[in-house]
Amino acid sequence: MRNKAFILIATAICLALVAGCATTMKPIPAQDLNQKLQSGAIVQKINNFEVILDTSASMYDPHKWSHYGYTDKLTTTKLEYAQSLARLFNDSIPNMKLTAGLRDFTGERWLRRDYTNLWYGMAPYVKEDLGKAIYAVNISGVDSPLDLAIDAATMDLKLLAGKSAVIILSDGVVMTKAVASAQAMKAAMKENICIYTVQIGNDPEGKALLQKVVKAGDCGAYVTGEEVSSAAGMAAFVEKVFSGTPPPPPPAQAPPAVVPPVVVPPPEVPKKLEAIYFDFDKYVVRPEYGDTLKRNAEWLQANKDYDIRIEGNCDERGTSEYNMALGQRRADAAAEHLMDLGIGKDRIRGVSNGEKNPACTEHSAVCWTQNRRADFVVLKRQPRN
Repeated sequence: MRNKAFILIATAICLALVAGCATTMKPIPAQDLNQKLQSGAIVQKINNFEVILDTSASMYDPHKWSHYGYTDKLTTTKLEYAQSLARLFNDSIPNMKLTAGLRDFTGERWLRRDYTNLWYGMAPYVKEDLGKAIYAVNISGVDSPLDLAIDAATMDLKLLAGKSAVIILSDGVVMTKAVASAQAMKAAMKENICIYTVQIGNDPEGKALLQKVVKAGDCGAYVTGEEVSSAAGMAAFVEKVFSGTPPPPPPAQAPPAVVPPVVVPPPEVPKKLEAIYFDFDKYVVRPEYGDTLKRNAEWLQANKDYDIRIEGNCDERGTSEYNMALGQRRADAAAEHLMDLGIGKDRIRGVSNGEKNPACTEHSAVCWTQNRRADFVVLKRQPRN
């Protein structure tokens, strides 16, 4: 650092002549990152950011500039160079919803002792407004209290929701307390803060200091001004600050398993429906078989592809001729009941087996009871001419 009195005098002359030594430099066209953001190639990871600009006395040292028509013979100050990089940084930020701030740091100024000043924010990010604020910073001082600027930035950011980034543009000269302040910022904000530094100039001690500041933040990056002085270089830096790795594509879904259709077999068609039984030498349907006939009729109504053959049967007593006639009467009586229950006559056929189809062959009263019956044989319905 120079003699303090000399710097104060130089600063006063500079302010009196041009209201600050900064000159407006030709801006570098920024690379547009909006398409990458919209396509999902980059994904926003930061909600808030604050740029810290070094305006201490050493930043008024010359810095050679050779871009866009400027030659090595034409020089600017390091502060002007830092402002041009800050402007390029601002212009490279894609359209994201952010909260932003701009802060400087310097020591004792001409007739003032503001060691750090908030020039913009903390406020919703507006690119044009931040760009104007960057070039409004034009007051220099003596010391290099980066530590005070980091402490103030901690207060600016720690109450904001989401993750934050601090971007420091400085030569890193004579800032011994800055590392401790970066450590305190990390302790206060934990995983919600990352610190990035852009070194203006090539002072070896400044590089070591700024790298320690980044390390104290536990995440972030150190770069030189030259590395981010092109549109492509700055775009890469902006991506590093604001975007995270896009989520991996979802795993390819396996094709759905081919499930064979469940074939429900049709209900098994019974060979016979429920039989009814008669008294000896009678063909009148007994009242207790009313429900049996009703169930048989319901089955026939639900299965219209089937007809019924009613077979009248008798026990062994009586002549064959008599039993054939009695069996037919029993079949006809059962058929009348089905027709009364709504079954069409064309679906019913009554026949007699006489005594030729016994269910029981013993010569006993119990066995004869089982043989005096009407059987209901299910038939597949045949087309009618």
